[in-house]
Order: sequence, then structure tokens, then C-alpha cells
Amino acid sequence: MTTQHSHNYPENFKARVVGIVQHRIGDGQLETIPSPMEVDVSTAIASFVLSWTIEGQPVTVSLAKPDFDYHIDHQNIVVQ
Repeated sequence: MTTQHSHNYPENFKARVVGIVQHRIGDGQLETIPSPMEVDVSTAIASFVLSWTIEGQPVTVSLAKPDFDYHIDHQNIVVQ
């Protein structure tokens, strides 16, 4: 997944997953982030770290910056 341009984001912000957003844990299968889902987002060097809680358990995933921008451009993720 690639995007035509880069977005500017703060170091930490909130977003809402509203479409199909998938991530891969290691070399495993793609997993879909539940939608709709409010997430906390932290900016890392080459990725964005999304975190949320399901049934009291913390979940953290990483999306490469181009993948995150793709989901923003296609309105799968909405920055709040």
C-alpha cells in the first residue's frame, strides 16, 4: 500500500478505525482491527503504533507510515 503524499501528525493523537485496516504480527497472517474502534496513536520512526483495549486487555499494533497514510487517504482511519 502506498500513498501519493505524506501527512503531518502530532507525536501522540487519537483516531478512529472506521473501515478495513489490517496488520501483520511478525510473519503471521493479516489480522483486521475491529471497526469501529477508537485508538490511541503514537508516532515512531518509520511507523505508527495503534493501541486500544478489548475485554480489559491492551492491544498494540504497528502500521508502516505509508500504510497508515493509505488508510487515512481511503478514509479507513479518521484522525480526531
